[in-house]
Amino acid sequence: MEKKTLGQHLFINRDFGLLFWGRLVSQVGDGIHYLALTWLVLDLTGSGTALGTMLFASSIPMVLLAPFSGVLADIWDRKTIVVSMDIARGIIILALGFIHKSGHLSMPILYGATVLSSLCGVLFGPAISAAIPGLVKKEELVKANSLNSLSRAATQIIGPVAGAFILGFAGYYGAFLINGTAFLLSALSEMFIRFPKMVREESLVRAVSPGKQFFRSFKEGFIYIWENVGLRTLIFFAVALNFLSAPLFNVVFPYFGKEILLLEAQQYGTLQAMLPVGFLIGTGLIGFMTKRYRKESLLSYGIMLQGAIAVLLGGLALPSVYGNMALTSIFLSLSAGMLVIGVLNIFINVPFQVTLQETVPDGYRGRVFGLIDSMVQMLVPISMALSGVLLDRFSPASFFVTAGAFTVCIAVAMALSRSIKLLYSGEEVPSSEALLDL
Repeated sequence: MEKKTLGQHLFINRDFGLLFWGRLVSQVGDGIHYLALTWLVLDLTGSGTALGTMLFASSIPMVLLAPFSGVLADIWDRKTIVVSMDIARGIIILALGFIHKSGHLSMPILYGATVLSSLCGVLFGPAISAAIPGLVKKEELVKANSLNSLSRAATQIIGPVAGAFILGFAGYYGAFLINGTAFLLSALSEMFIRFPKMVREESLVRAVSPGKQFFRSFKEGFIYIWENVGLRTLIFFAVALNFLSAPLFNVVFPYFGKEILLLEAQQYGTLQAMLPVGFLIGTGLIGFMTKRYRKESLLSYGIMLQGAIAVLLGGLALPSVYGNMALTSIFLSLSAGMLVIGVLNIFINVPFQVTLQETVPDGYRGRVFGLIDSMVQMLVPISMALSGVLLDRFSPASFFVTAGAFTVCIAVAMALSRSIKLLYSGEEVPSSEALLDL
């Protein structure tokens, strides 16, 4: 029996370990950058509309290009995509820092840099998701996805806290400089990964031209999802959930913290770090939870509890409540809510990722992940922009309560969905019954 080293026990194998550390470094910088970007937009404008518009701009590449990025992940070399996208993001963020230092940074430049960086992320994501099953054994997929969640959690704890202190001592230039350097270091680590040889579908090999190959690949990926009723049903609900939750935690929550509670950057960074603390706890529990409970149960009940917590956060956001509470009590209550939401997020996402990685063939995997990303995100730009405008007219409490209540209703519908249960069990529901299920 081959004796494993300590690194292999912790990170499965050499190649996955390099991927883990590369993403860890870049995600730390990303957490710093997100806090700096949010604070910079609010400092320049003080407007929820401006913040919502910025997030709207960053979401456009995901909606428009994610399906096609999945095709590229199936026909291009995945290592080339992963490394080049991290290098590009590093250069973009460093350039943004130097422009800010020169005193020429404006909102249009900020919008442009955000869109370009988001575009790189759109190309990067499906390539990584499609490659992971080739880097580890099938029985190691839960551990691999748990480690990815652990990396995200750790960096989202470190990133906002470090970003808050960097903003205090080095300003926005320091935050951009560290983030850009982190992406370049991540690319360096990824250069040494031995990505597996791709197993392409026969139809891709036979394509007579790059254009025909591309569009045939896209069509086949879409047909694969359309004929899988469980995936169709799950995407339908996921689109609705993302429409509700994305603006809640990316627009409403930071606006409530900075403009209403008047939190300092350090305070908000610490509060934001509670979400990834929950990720860490969830990562430690997910192996036990997937053995004890069915994956579809973790999905529906996790979403239901997240909706209930959003309603409770809405209660804290009422002027009659936060106006009569000490800031410490409000801070601790918000922190507890974010922590539990983080735990539940892992219970939902890891089983879903593992199910797709186990059931989708390698030759389709990039397209499926790309199309799912795009479909789930298709209404997010609209919800971001709309929430920013409405936030200047309605209270944050109304957003939390309304979004939370609708989330609970969606979770109940998902729990009753037969096609979702069959998807997680590895079976399929006949198409004629699927329409009734929706």
